Amino acid sequence: MAFQSTFTPIELGDLLNLTRAKHDAGYRFAQMLCAMANEGVDLVYSFMKQDDEGTWQLENYVIAGFDPQAQTVPSVTGYFLSAFPFENEAHDLFGVKVEGNKIDFAGRFYQVAMDAPMAVISPEQKAAREKAARIAAAKAAKEAKAKAAAGEAAGEPAKSEGTSKPAAAAPAPIDPEAERAAFEAKIAGLDPEKAERMRAAFEVKLKKRMEEAAQANATTAEVTPAPAAPADDIEAKRAQMEERIKDMDPEKAAKVRAAFEAKVARDAAQKGGE
Repeated sequence: MAFQSTFTPIELGDLLNLTRAKHDAGYRFAQMLCAMANEGVDLVYSFMKQDDEGTWQLENYVIAGFDPQAQTVPSVTGYFLSAFPFENEAHDLFGVKVEGNKIDFAGRFYQVAMDAPMAVISPEQKAAREKAARIAAAKAAKEAKAKAAAGEAAGEPAKSEGTSKPAAAAPAPIDPEAERAAFEAKIAGLDPEKAERMRAAFEVKLKKRMEEAAQANATTAEVTPAPAAPADDIEAKRAQMEERIKDMDPEKAAKVRAAFEAKVARDAAQKGGE
């Protein structure tokens, strides 16, 4: 049986319109799954249909970075009743609030010892994330200050506080290879089929983040010359890397750490030779 799959990022607000369109076009609802991400939970909705040539098309739509604490997702059971077990599972295991499930088990689909067990992070992971957030905030403040100083040096008057908006900070640099290495270590023991689905969702999210970062950097470059990468930038990357490998096998973690430090050394050597 011929089979093809695709992954497409969508916004939460587009979910019901998309589901209605798939229902009206004769698609089957295949599944809804959740995967923990660096920020929130990724929700993946999958629909299937056989095309005119007999090939099954599996279309996966990814809502990246869903925040279970602050957001609610609408149920798709109004169009596909078969989605009800997946939505109950998302609620019981990941804490995803689903509104309007036609067959709602009200938190009793699974007998779990604690709320949202799949969304739990260790105290070490929480501390590492908070540290990375503090470093990112300090980096953003430093960049905003440098941008204001550059404007003054160019003859632009400094805007008084309270009458101007703070300069938008450039996004933190993304190291796709380091992120992929950490992600592969994270899914190393999973079922191959599930690992492949999570890998595809990860690549969709990574691509989106890289595109957004490139666009933001291009906008920043039009306003002010790009400064040399400060030491704080390297520390921010290092903190992010350490957070990703916190629970990794020590040997794998050492390899990821060594690759990161080698890249830092290469970048420093290249800048020194320019």
